Amino acid sequence: MPQSPPDKGGVTLGSWDIQNGIFIGNNDDETNIARYNWNIFYNMFPKRITQRYIKKLVLMTDGEDEKTGALGALNDKNNEWQLVLDPIDVDFTSKDETRIYQSIYTLVHEFGHLLTLNHTQIKPVKKTEQESGEPYVTLEGTAIQDSYINKFVDEFWDGALLKEWDNIQKNFCYTEQKICLEKLYGLYKDNYTDFLTDYAAESPEEDIAESWTAFVLGDKVDDPQTVAERKINFFYQFEELVYYRKVIRKNIRKYQ
Repeated sequence: MPQSPPDKGGVTLGSWDIQNGIFIGNNDDETNIARYNWNIFYNMFPKRITQRYIKKLVLMTDGEDEKTGALGALNDKNNEWQLVLDPIDVDFTSKDETRIYQSIYTLVHEFGHLLTLNHTQIKPVKKTEQESGEPYVTLEGTAIQDSYINKFVDEFWDGALLKEWDNIQKNFCYTEQKICLEKLYGLYKDNYTDFLTDYAAESPEEDIAESWTAFVLGDKVDDPQTVAERKINFFYQFEELVYYRKVIRKNIRKYQ
């Protein structure tokens, strides 16, 4: 998930600086597992991007299969980010194939946020209202016209869907988390052929990250029948993302 610090209900195990892709160890008890997880992340994705943006790694836990990871901006310029992982959920030492797949899935998902929310994609201009016909507004700022997420929202979040989601955010998600999640799940059920997962309905940011993950880990849909399937194919129009997919798929083979 994007723009989220370690969950208040969880336990922070430690934090470590990342300098130009290099893990900076410290005396925290979890340093070895943090270094191990960072090396996997760093070697899985295009190094130019991770070196440029990721400046801190945080390990936290809120129990098994709750929040598995997060990506949060460290400043208001969208050019420095921290990667948050739960080592209970992201465990590449596991003998469980499902756990390994979920670990890969989490890393690919969070890298998708990095691709779509960095300062080349989002202008750090704070707005509180989404205006009709204007670029998509995120917590990080306003989407650049030709950004991945703005094109994604233009194509897949029509005015009515975006308005309904925005109303849920304003009326429930700032005060009542449980009701907020219930309303968002209702949005998913009402539009289930539009989303690849129920989590994707939580926001356009999560939707594009979930769709990116399906694009990387799955195959192109030859004859898409639903909006959800079209979302997988959305990324093939970008030559650089097709290249990233090729690199990532090659790098994860050793773990599958």
